[in-house]
Amino acid sequence: MKKLSIILSLVIASFVLFTTSCGTSSSSSPADISKSIIKNAEKGNFDAIIDVFATNGKELTDEEKTKLTAMLQMGQEEMKKKDGVKSVEVIEEVINEAGDEATVKMKVVYGNGDEVNQTNKFVMEDGKWKYTMK
Repeated sequence: MKKLSIILSLVIASFVLFTTSCGTSSSSSPADISKSIIKNAEKGNFDAIIDVFATNGKELTDEEKTKLTAMLQMGQEEMKKKDGVKSVEVIEEVINEAGDEATVKMKVVYGNGDEVNQTNKFVMEDGKWKYTMK
């Protein structure tokens, strides 16, 4: 159960979603990307989420994409069990002085009333904010 909760938090952080875009443009803020991750996870737009993962400039292998997709599907199922996402509130977005790392604190409220507070971390990669699990 704890493992599933951690995975769900990663998916949400990750996960992460309340615009229909994937949030990969350089003008998208870490907060916008966090919201888009959540929305895309709920809708099953897993490729859009995978596109915002930090990869240190390396392309993900098919195996890595498959594993991430499986994790995201588990998160989507948990969202369904909680009657979907009712709202997402960005509590705080902090970008470091160098402008290459950011942290987003947010609250996700589900249709069944459950609330989850999470913190998402981002790095600047090739001029775009990318979600990182570090």
